[in-house]
Amino acid sequence: MRHYPLYKIDDMCLRRLGVGVLNTYNLTDITDLNIEKAINKESQDLLALNDDCTSDDFIELRQRRNISDDVVDDDLFAQVVEGDDGGLFIVSVCRNDDDETMFEVFSEHALTESVLKELVTYIRKVFCWCTPKHICVWPAPKSQQAQQLLSLPDARAVDSLLGSQTPLLGVCDDLKADISLQPFELDKYWPWYEQEYNKFLTENPAMASIVPISEKEELMDSIEADLCCMAFYKGEPFGMVMGEASEELGFDGLLVSDIFIAKQYRGQGLASPMQRLYYQQHVHDFELFFGYIDANNQPSYKNALKQGRKLLRQELYLPAQLFI
Repeated sequence: MRHYPLYKIDDMCLRRLGVGVLNTYNLTDITDLNIEKAINKESQDLLALNDDCTSDDFIELRQRRNISDDVVDDDLFAQVVEGDDGGLFIVSVCRNDDDETMFEVFSEHALTESVLKELVTYIRKVFCWCTPKHICVWPAPKSQQAQQLLSLPDARAVDSLLGSQTPLLGVCDDLKADISLQPFELDKYWPWYEQEYNKFLTENPAMASIVPISEKEELMDSIEADLCCMAFYKGEPFGMVMGEASEELGFDGLLVSDIFIAKQYRGQGLASPMQRLYYQQHVHDFELFFGYIDANNQPSYKNALKQGRKLLRQELYLPAQLFI
């Protein structure tokens, strides 16, 4: 094996890895896919791993992790690894919302346990300045490789990308008459949102890192794009939906980044019509409607399926101790 920092990758190798990432999607229900455009998008997303890699960023990283001066800056970047058979990988060090260190792996070909063991053993020598808790991978949903990796002790599914080009839009007349959406006004509705969300997190502390409250800055960006709505039931506020324009698979996509319903309104069948009314407002403006939902958040996951969204991509956490 050999390695080099990601910023040194050439266009041909980057494209090979972009193809590899595209192959981790479930594209069964996706139509009119521009393959080259999709590959280019995945390739650019890989290059984005070079973001936040300035000298100032590395100074902060060295201080935070107490990294020795013997470690050169090139070993702090995401690394391209070439296997003995010529297969390509990208491995980066990152942290999740629980502030846990991970090695995130992207590959040209499908990953297996044996390949990961060889890769992690090798890259640990480069990333000697940290100790991962998880190995993060994205095998194709329901593939043999995904099933094998999920069968490992303490392996678990995490982020789930669920999307649809044609989300369900139908709302029964009775509910349609009682539910309305209005543009989210920060000064007017933020206190309600913050209070209700914090109440939810107080009652469900384990969800704090799974569905954290959205930041004001995120809401402001969504409001400015006319993609953030407050939902009312019979004139009373009961929920909100926030989205952002985001290219996915080369499509002009609407990323739904926050869906919230206050406790007293849950279980009353309001989540589906709220989302469908939101989709109705934007169905002609976007080509793909999607969002990331933690696999442990089963109520939201199941509700997304009810809106016609399908599992397109799946993140897995594998215990690093299995590979070190």
